[in-house]
Amino acid sequence: MSDFGNFIDTITQDRIVPKVTDNVLNENILFGILMKENRRPASGPEIKIPLKYTTNTAGATYSGFETLNTNQVNTRIYATVTPKQTAWPVAVSGIQVAVNKGPEKILDLLATEMDSVSADMADNLGTQFYSDGTTNSNKYITGLDAMVDDGNGTATYLGLARATYTTWVSNLDSSSNAITIAEIAASYNAAGIGSEEPTLGITTQSIFATIEGLLNATLSWNNPSGYVNAGTAGGSITKGRLADIGISALQYKGKPIISDYKCTSGRFYWLNTKHVWVYTWPSPDFPGYVSKPNYNGFIWTGLKSPTNQDASVGRFLFYGNLATDACRLHSYMTGKS
Repeated sequence: MSDFGNFIDTITQDRIVPKVTDNVLNENILFGILMKENRRPASGPEIKIPLKYTTNTAGATYSGFETLNTNQVNTRIYATVTPKQTAWPVAVSGIQVAVNKGPEKILDLLATEMDSVSADMADNLGTQFYSDGTTNSNKYITGLDAMVDDGNGTATYLGLARATYTTWVSNLDSSSNAITIAEIAASYNAAGIGSEEPTLGITTQSIFATIEGLLNATLSWNNPSGYVNAGTAGGSITKGRLADIGISALQYKGKPIISDYKCTSGRFYWLNTKHVWVYTWPSPDFPGYVSKPNYNGFIWTGLKSPTNQDASVGRFLFYGNLATDACRLHSYMTGKS
């Protein structure tokens, strides 16, 4: 029957191992870290982040009865974050559900499909977290490629022109070469201001391998406490051994450097994650389906049956966006290998 095909057969035939193994999706390291540890609830059509962009220069020394300056100097401005939307459908026909019942069922059709679709959605969001937000008519999340920029790639970020607000830029090393420890150090220092310093280095697998090779001669294998296990989508960095057969994370000045399949080719980022957030908007109440209120950004609409089809369709939705309040506290390198 043509309505079945691999969509049904792969989880209903009687010689299938009762588990679907993911052979497509890659790890979503940054997505997992930020969604777990850097999520902030949002509401309304936009979030306004107040920023101090200049100093008050009205102060002066004086003596005796000298007239004092009473001018008010505005040193603040708003950066504006608006929600981006992502939808992933879950669709099953009535007959597909019907033949997936009884002793021939190995895996539950709807549960398996929901798990698969939610993983695909997380994979896509992992890609969006690195975007500049312009894909699909500016509907992508405003990700790292816009957030960490010197102004030549993304001239305006969160409504503020980088040419006007010069502290709204990130330091860039654009030299094309195999990455060096000296460059990692210089980029780290460029993102440090006062007591603020980067908390996470993130790069591609190939650049990570280059760094690992540079450190192999001097690596200490005494299992110090540090960041080691970056996990997959939904996971986070966990503390443990620095090295265990293969290296999951390296450390520079006590800060982890990790690799992410999703990272833009040729790039290395130093991020201050204390100044990076995922703003997430609450779930709406859909007609016929009242979900529990949550602010994690993910919404399940519930299954709906069209009036002219023997089928049910539901959607996973995501309402949210990525933002920082301090672009100068992040740095990046391009053209590295």
